[in-house]
Amino acid sequence: MSDGRVPNLNEVLQTAQKMQQQLKRVQDELAGKIIEGSAGGGMVVAKVNGRSQLVSIALDREVVDPNDIDMLQDLVVAAVNQALGKASELAQQELSQVAGGLPFKLPDGLF
Repeated sequence: MSDGRVPNLNEVLQTAQKMQQQLKRVQDELAGKIIEGSAGGGMVVAKVNGRSQLVSIALDREVVDPNDIDMLQDLVVAAVNQALGKASELAQQELSQVAGGLPFKLPDGLF
């Protein structure tokens, strides 16, 4: 409905209910997806799920230097942040598809 008319309340409620079901489905699917981020040329690998929960960290033995803990910490942070960024982009894409079926436009930045 792009003609500028105010949407029918029943139509809005039905659409919201369908959207809620789709949102739940997408969230469940995202929870099962694993996204990977890495740093140090793959010496540190972080895996998160599509709900931005850290699942695992893998460290190459060569990157574990007791005399340079700061570097290891920086690499872990970089790998986790990369994985979380990718997970956020994936969630944004998936969730924006749910909003695509609305008979009216949502405010920008909502998803």
